[in-house]
Amino acid sequence: MAKPPDKKTGDKKKQPERRKYTASASAVARSLVTPAMRAKGFAQIEVVTRWAHIVGPELAASTVPVSLRFPRGERMGATLVVRCESAFAPLLSHKAGRVIEMVNSFFGYAAVAKLEVKQGPLPARTHKALLEKKPLSAEASQNLHTLVGDGELSPLREAVKSLGEYVFSGTKKDQ
Repeated sequence: MAKPPDKKTGDKKKQPERRKYTASASAVARSLVTPAMRAKGFAQIEVVTRWAHIVGPELAASTVPVSLRFPRGERMGATLVVRCESAFAPLLSHKAGRVIEMVNSFFGYAAVAKLEVKQGPLPARTHKALLEKKPLSAEASQNLHTLVGDGELSPLREAVKSLGEYVFSGTKKDQ
């Protein structure tokens, strides 16, 4: 009869430990998406996911980053390839210096040296409908006032108050 493995000497193969917590969906998705994005040349996936934050809403509405190509073995002097509608290409070419400056300030160093403009159709975008706030009842207004406070509100408290007005009013997005 086989002898059970000794716990002190560790005769048995060590089993991988199970995590005792849940992982966020973004962390799991990032682990799956990052290799695909690296294959396209995006060393940092945030260039794609935060494009509107990097270049601003006006440029982001008419452009999409396609790839970021670094010279072999280098982490500076990359070429950023951006797709835009054909009518917008001359304007983007004119603003190339500014776009490079904005991307480099996002990276924190001179990662991008050149902007290459590709003309082509952009993916269809969904427009989010703005929600309208319904008037609050007296009780809901009092609850919000109790939670947020009164007097001059900080920007964070203003945001919480605005969110609270949506929540307490029962405003729902149309499906």
